Amino acid sequence: MPLDTFDEVLGLEEQYYTDGYAQGLADGGRAGQIEGRTFGLEKGFEKYLESGRLHGKSLIWASRLSHLQEKSLNSEGERQIKLPSFSENVRLAKHVKILHALAESDTLSTENTEESVSDFDDRLKRAQAKAKMIDRMAGEGRASDEAKRSSKDRSIEDISVVNARH
Repeated sequence: MPLDTFDEVLGLEEQYYTDGYAQGLADGGRAGQIEGRTFGLEKGFEKYLESGRLHGKSLIWASRLSHLQEKSLNSEGERQIKLPSFSENVRLAKHVKILHALAESDTLSTENTEESVSDFDDRLKRAQAKAKMIDRMAGEGRASDEAKRSSKDRSIEDISVVNARH
């Protein structure tokens, strides 16, 4: 009996292991690229959605600044319903202007480079901080904080939704 026959049989396990490893490595590389692309698109969408939400808030806040609001009439001569205006506040107007500039999508880069992504993330964080400051200055932050607290637990024991009568 030749000795080579047993060597081939004994080397069969090593050959299958090597073939399986190479095939798994190739399949994993393709699956990783697909999963990474999907994850990147999802995160990019979430960031642009937040940026758009902040941009919309800046537009609404800008329209509520008292020096920008005018008494306007629609085509039938009736007064239009408008949002309540803010009191005259130079700091608030400056913060709204900066928020608008930070969240404006026309000036944001959509390139997929390290520098543009970090610039976008930095602008988004600054815009979120600016929006929080404007919320607090306008007195809207407290109402949204209470709504967040009360919406977490809508059980019968949730007393935060009950207003006391005085």
